[in-house]
Amino acid sequence: MRLVRAKVRPGHPWVFANEILDPPVARLIPGETVQVEDPHGRPLGVGYANPRSLITIRLCGLGVDIDSPAFYAERLRAALQMRQQILPGRRSYRLCAGEADGLPGLLIDRYEDVLSIQITSLGMDQRKDFLREAIVEVLQPRAVVLRNDVGLRTLEGLPLEKLLWWGDLEGGVRFEENGAPFEVDLLEGQKTGFFFDQAENRAWAALRCKDARVLDVFAYVGAFAVQAMRAGAKEAIAVDSSALACQWTRRNAELSGVEVKTMEQDAKDAMSALGDQRFDIVSVDPPAFAKSRKTAAAALVGYRNINAQAMKLVRPGGLLFASSCSHHIHPERFAETMVEAAERARREIVLVRRGGQAPDHPILPGVPETEYLKHLVFVVR
Repeated sequence: MRLVRAKVRPGHPWVFANEILDPPVARLIPGETVQVEDPHGRPLGVGYANPRSLITIRLCGLGVDIDSPAFYAERLRAALQMRQQILPGRRSYRLCAGEADGLPGLLIDRYEDVLSIQITSLGMDQRKDFLREAIVEVLQPRAVVLRNDVGLRTLEGLPLEKLLWWGDLEGGVRFEENGAPFEVDLLEGQKTGFFFDQAENRAWAALRCKDARVLDVFAYVGAFAVQAMRAGAKEAIAVDSSALACQWTRRNAELSGVEVKTMEQDAKDAMSALGDQRFDIVSVDPPAFAKSRKTAAAALVGYRNINAQAMKLVRPGGLLFASSCSHHIHPERFAETMVEAAERARREIVLVRRGGQAPDHPILPGVPETEYLKHLVFVVR
């Protein structure tokens, strides 16, 4: 284990290249285990290094042995116990949220007895065998999918891949959210298959959907639209540019015995095509527009334009649910952008709720990168 001295932000699990005092970053071996101390020799934690990455060291904790299956089993047990405590009775959720669960670079979504895993750091990728052994011991899944096809891996010098890691998996996987059955394709769907982070926001919205006309923009597999129809909405339209997403939306509506109309179009084109139609509730939940700080300004313009278009489709007194999953967008700037959108749409908005990511996506105080989801509900006049 190599000793590294660094000047690190207190409580933050990342050590950047310009914070390392000794040895030179170039002397670190990709993936090696390091012990980090502050300039006075006080231990800060054990982690794994990657000199090719701007995040040069990812800390896993004080005095831990990250090169044994026991470490990963212990962290997975703790993550599982927390979900069982905060989400009693749930069998599908985000089981591991990376740094917030003490496992940097690891995301695990649980779909009852099937797991979808994304590994985004070199150190975790090199310890996949330890992780696999721990998963078998703690979770005993029927099948495990690796969705290692995200751009963050490129920044770590890792290849992109998408495969069944082990087990038996044919077709979609079934699970429930807020009492509604869903089915998704873990290998061909977006990211790790489903967006559990919006579960509580969808539950809150469903209670306001009775007898409503609902528009779900960037619907993906229709989670918002389907739950709205189950709650008594009189009509729901789901917009997504992906033919596969629209197919799964119709499938999920069928599982609940409801009908959701789909529009396989770009969001802007679809909303333009809706013309002078008006909806009681409109949800706008796009993918992350800002992939980095450099693109944040352009992303805010995108959020402004798409939400201004959506506001014009909300009947007077109706509700707009506006979301951003870009952690590079500050919550205050997102709210300001919504005011700009209202001016552009010639509407007045009143904020009635601030939401965020569901509790299975925990947040580390002092680590702003772990709090990413902004969800605002407005009355539109």
